[in-house]
Amino acid sequence: MKECIWVVEMKNMAKVKMKKIVVLLIILAIISAGCIQFDEESDSEKPTEKPPLYLTIIIHTEEDIHGGKIPKPFIPDYDHNETLLLHFTNVMRKFGQMAATHGVKINFGNDWTFSEGVRKFDPTFYSDWENMGFEVDAHAHESFILYHEVREYIINAGGNPTHVASGMNEEDIQEKMAYFDTYYPEFQILFGVSLPGHGAGECIAGWVWRPARDNWLKHDPNGKYIHIGSGEYLNSIDAIERAIDNRTSGFVNTYSVFFSPREFKALKGTPGINKNWTTTKNSADYWENKLKWWDDFLTQIDEKVAKGEIQYASLTEISQIFIDKNPDLEFDISDVPRSDAPLIVRQKSAGYPL
Repeated sequence: MKECIWVVEMKNMAKVKMKKIVVLLIILAIISAGCIQFDEESDSEKPTEKPPLYLTIIIHTEEDIHGGKIPKPFIPDYDHNETLLLHFTNVMRKFGQMAATHGVKINFGNDWTFSEGVRKFDPTFYSDWENMGFEVDAHAHESFILYHEVREYIINAGGNPTHVASGMNEEDIQEKMAYFDTYYPEFQILFGVSLPGHGAGECIAGWVWRPARDNWLKHDPNGKYIHIGSGEYLNSIDAIERAIDNRTSGFVNTYSVFFSPREFKALKGTPGINKNWTTTKNSADYWENKLKWWDDFLTQIDEKVAKGEIQYASLTEISQIFIDKNPDLEFDISDVPRSDAPLIVRQKSAGYPL
């Protein structure tokens, strides 16, 4: 009798297990069909991944004589003083070698007297520079030598200039685009559209667009030229962090840091170099100290590059990124930020040693 009861109980237990298995299989089938969904973060609730901030180091030299007649004592005499020119080109090589260890991209925009000095006194400089992976641009204010001539000076000095034109006065930019039409495609990318002396109120937009012919601050999707904004243009981690925070999806977000070779002065008493371009060894603008400042500055940026917040890119590369993305831009002229003080004042306030 006991054996019969045990058999019955075993059969009942088997039926219960079978029912549980069937129920489990039904649940699994419903889940796989998508009828039951667990609470997961929806795509709309996930934080939007921001695009990188494309960062470029910009270097500019200016002509050292205005109108071919009036010397500029605050600009080195690049094309007449061999010792002076070699000091600056050798320091720029050292800067390039240091910067390359951080993976940076540099655009070196030169007016005609620097290129003429390179041709006369250091004819391998441009090829050495380009072999480090950096670019050379035509930079001009055209007191009497025009952009296409400035570009020819670079070529005659052994360089391969990009299609970048920098240094335009905002008040003349519409007229200047018509001038560039004559030499297209030599000039395709506009950078550094500013006010004279980088005065207060100049455009500090940190994105890329195609300027319209009736107003360069409007985006024309069919525009001929690409304008790359500099952002605040300050050599400051705080300013870069603001630019990182202000990145906008759908835009190609940009930022540039900037210096001139004349900031890297020789040691006081160096033979053949005017005292205007020499300083004491403990001065912030002594070339070794300025080089170390930039190395430390770029080291701080390294972490942001590693996080994917910043990506180094040359102006040519940024232009191609913009072309590839072909963003559908929408912004009002009122959205374009303006500086509240001259650049030199803002740089000093930001802590850059000048």
